[in-house]
Amino acid sequence: MAKPTRILFIEKKQESVAFFSNEMRKSGLEYEIRHLTSFDLIPEALDDFSPEVIIVDFNIAELKPSDTISILKNMTAITPLIIYSDILDEEIVVECMRSGATDYVFKQHSIRLGPAIANAIDKRRVQEELRLSKERFNTLAKVSTVGIFLASADGYYLYVNDRWSDIAGLSYDQAFGDGFLTAVHSHDRKRIRTEWHRCVREQLPFQSEYRIFRESDKAELWVMGQALPEFNTDGSLAGFVGTITDITERMLAEIEIDSSRKQLRALTVRLQNIREEERTHIAREIHDDLGQALTGLKMDLVWMSNKMQSSDEALQKRMRSMIDLTDTTIHKVRKLATDLRPGILDDIGLAAAIEWQGRDYGERTGIGFSFHLDEHLPMDEKRSTAFFRIFQESLTNVVRHAQAANVAISLRRDGTNVILTIEDDGKGIAQNELANPRSVGILGMKERAASFNGEVNVIGVPNKGTTVRVRIPLAEYST
Repeated sequence: MAKPTRILFIEKKQESVAFFSNEMRKSGLEYEIRHLTSFDLIPEALDDFSPEVIIVDFNIAELKPSDTISILKNMTAITPLIIYSDILDEEIVVECMRSGATDYVFKQHSIRLGPAIANAIDKRRVQEELRLSKERFNTLAKVSTVGIFLASADGYYLYVNDRWSDIAGLSYDQAFGDGFLTAVHSHDRKRIRTEWHRCVREQLPFQSEYRIFRESDKAELWVMGQALPEFNTDGSLAGFVGTITDITERMLAEIEIDSSRKQLRALTVRLQNIREEERTHIAREIHDDLGQALTGLKMDLVWMSNKMQSSDEALQKRMRSMIDLTDTTIHKVRKLATDLRPGILDDIGLAAAIEWQGRDYGERTGIGFSFHLDEHLPMDEKRSTAFFRIFQESLTNVVRHAQAANVAISLRRDGTNVILTIEDDGKGIAQNELANPRSVGILGMKERAASFNGEVNVIGVPNKGTTVRVRIPLAEYST
């Protein structure tokens, strides 16, 4: 059940009190009234009665209407004040309203008392909620660990809290309007001005990471700036409320991590290059020195066999066995040299090396290979090697895991990039296999491409196959 409204009624005329009470009963408003006939009793009534509405005839103090209202307003600034008078003069009504009266009710129109009191209470409730809301906002702004700002619909700053000033190194007066931009680092200022004005113009949320240079201590900070538009009831833009958060520690950690990644990548590239150089050197040593030595040994064995006219069948058999063993060893040595570094890659080019390697896998595994290769790509040695090693790793994965019957390979130029695509019709690699940290083969493929500002994308479709797409920029377009 609603509590009765507490009304303080200040009136000398008893007939007015009776008339007022009669009109209040007609209004149906539940109320509790305290009647005073003198200003002297008002302070005590305000303390122990705590009225929600004050109704007064300004003639009670025989003062000017504005003076009467001023005296009451000094006593209680927040309680609604309704003038209840038998004087209906436009100039006096205007004077009362300008002095702070909530409403003016002519006694001959007392039917308005109920609605006037209800409206006054509603207005006070709204004002009190607004006051509490402002107090809560001010308290939140004072204790907040993030900088808070308010901006107009034109994007000009109207308010910043203490934390904003601490971060940006600007006072409220310095930040006012578009002065906040002076806190933004000169390297980021143009970008932030453009982004902020676009959000204001298009009434969009704002979010950006940027640097602040704090002049007071010459500190450079990273902040996350965010703002949301607020709209009036008619849909027009009222302004923006936003925050800035100091993310310097996070950004410095990310920069350090990024630097470590770059160093690790550079180390990886260096190790790959060293390994390729060693492979090439060993392959040449094996092919040239060991291969030539074995070939010479075979020639000597054949010469000895031809010179020996022994009828000893066992000796002849042993000589043939030694020659066959030499042939087998020569073949293994050549294969070992080719596996370390296929000479065809250096002598004829990437397209020929890919086709040779694919057909070799096909002969050994029974998988069908088809090729669409551009043989006239302007590729340097390091990029050719990267493509070939990625291709070899892809074929290894096909043989080990894909259960594929056919593989289609294409190598082509696409603008400033060279694209290598390997498609199989196997079971399709699963997402969890791609994300598995133990999938070092795929990781190695990606690292090789990344060292040339390229990328490797692996897409698996269940029961339909896997597609590996390698993109590496040509040397003149790589940065």
